[in-house]
Amino acid sequence: MADRIIIDESKCTGCMLCERVCFVNYESQEGGKPHAVETPVLCAACGHCVAVCPTGAISHPQVSPSDCEPLDEANRLTYEQLMGFLKMRRSRREFRDQEVPREAIDRLLDAAVQAPNGLNRHNVHYIVITDRAVLGQVSRIVTEQTRKLCWLLRKPVGRFIFRTLQPRTYRELEFFIPLMEQISDGKYADRDLVAYNAPCAILVHTEKDDMCGAEDSVYAAANIQYAAEALGLGTCCIGFITGPVNADRNLQRLVGLPTGHKVQTTLVVGWPEFRYAKAAPKMKANVTFI
Repeated sequence: MADRIIIDESKCTGCMLCERVCFVNYESQEGGKPHAVETPVLCAACGHCVAVCPTGAISHPQVSPSDCEPLDEANRLTYEQLMGFLKMRRSRREFRDQEVPREAIDRLLDAAVQAPNGLNRHNVHYIVITDRAVLGQVSRIVTEQTRKLCWLLRKPVGRFIFRTLQPRTYRELEFFIPLMEQISDGKYADRDLVAYNAPCAILVHTEKDDMCGAEDSVYAAANIQYAAEALGLGTCCIGFITGPVNADRNLQRLVGLPTGHKVQTTLVVGWPEFRYAKAAPKMKANVTFI
């Protein structure tokens, strides 16, 4: 590929679509055809200019036309089809004792990278855990941490200290205290209430100081969830893994989280034991129109 953006004049029709999707790096010239600036400005290699060109006239130093897959309008869903599919997704906590094959995991990650990404920086990383021993160890460590936290929160002095030193965290934890007590008190000792015996966990992480990291990770995780549904898999977001991993160096070493990175969200993935016959109702959007 060329070391700068080049427009093949013999292929260019002058439609100016490249300039419309990227007016910073393309400009109109005499004769009604576009001209690419000598040095690309703020080019994120998003590929929009190459993908929008109907004749393949653009050579980009980082985006090859051969990598731009043709789009088929026949694949476009109707709104009714999309909504029907969205309503099929549920948070699943009941999984069959069956491994998720590598091919299926690869397809989930292929879907993840189709998500919106700030400045196209490819800043989102994934840790995929399929080792049952590691998953079990994560669950045991988190359960023990939860037990200690519940012990602290049961004491008035402990609650006061926690509420004083970590007011925001305390407010968020208040809602989860009943679940935390279930995890810690041994009532359901025969159940894995952290990872739910899922055969796979995907930790989505970015650098700690990435200003778009949280949003980019959640978008990617949402794509994983819907791709999983399409493949017949089930998923569940597990904040009880995300938080403890970020706070515990032993857990970070166990899962291989790189230094300076933060887990933004965690999914467990597996084959659901059963299917839902109906969609669970959702409340209407809480919206303000201006």
